[in-house]
Amino acid sequence: MSRTLFTSQQGGDLKLLHHREKLRVSLSLPVLHFMKQSHSDTVLVVDGTGGDFECDALITNSKGVGLAALAADCMPITFSAAQWVGVAHVGRVGFVKGIAQKTVKMMRDLGAGEIKATIGPSICGACYEVSPQMYQEISQNFPAARTSDSRHALDLQRGVTFDLEAMGVVVHNLNVCTLENPHFFSFRRGAEAERQAGLISL
Repeated sequence: MSRTLFTSQQGGDLKLLHHREKLRVSLSLPVLHFMKQSHSDTVLVVDGTGGDFECDALITNSKGVGLAALAADCMPITFSAAQWVGVAHVGRVGFVKGIAQKTVKMMRDLGAGEIKATIGPSICGACYEVSPQMYQEISQNFPAARTSDSRHALDLQRGVTFDLEAMGVVVHNLNVCTLENPHFFSFRRGAEAERQAGLISL
């Protein structure tokens, strides 16, 4: 049985390390892995060893190993199956690269059965305005993310939901917008050092 949590992390290297260790202890986890995120499409399988993973998605079947993705408008998405769990950091670039689908594919290649995904706090389709050119380019290739040509805002939550459901994944969206909700950090609101953390473990 897996457990999922969405919480906050504040900036500053030493302060951040302290918060991460405090979080690990509070969850009674022997190991809590974070990632060096770079909006890549890299998915790594991990156990209780190692660290400093340069990727944007992690997968494990090791009990007691927590996986975390940081975000402050991007989507932290957790994935759970009977014997496997995963987490992904999905922003606009990761969405276009298909990081969420690649996480699901790797979990299934490793033997995962039914997969459930939870989309954590992230910027909503009404708030994520981009340039008209970027809007047209992305919405042409990913029509589920299209909103209004006049607003040229991308709905990445809806876009990734469409893609994952097409793969047979059961998707639960918390429907929390980081820009609209002051209880969550938002890069667009000016929270440059603060992040939400989406966590999951077996």
